[in-house]
Amino acid sequence: MLSVHPGPIATDMSDAAGMSEVAQPPALVADGIIKSLKAGNFHVFPDSIAKQMGDAYKSFAENVVEVSSS
Repeated sequence: MLSVHPGPIATDMSDAAGMSEVAQPPALVADGIIKSLKAGNFHVFPDSIAKQMGDAYKSFAENVVEVSSS
């Protein structure tokens, strides 16, 4: 199972949202998914903006989202 959290990715949606200048290639998402599956990671933050958010989210994710219930 993966939880994928992309930032602005170069798609029609990012163009329509006026984010084409900061949007990053879609291949980053695919590569991130493959790397995370191989590594057994739960979260994927594939692009530079998502990675910044991921750093801030990491503690919350480890302590709340990924905690297994007993």
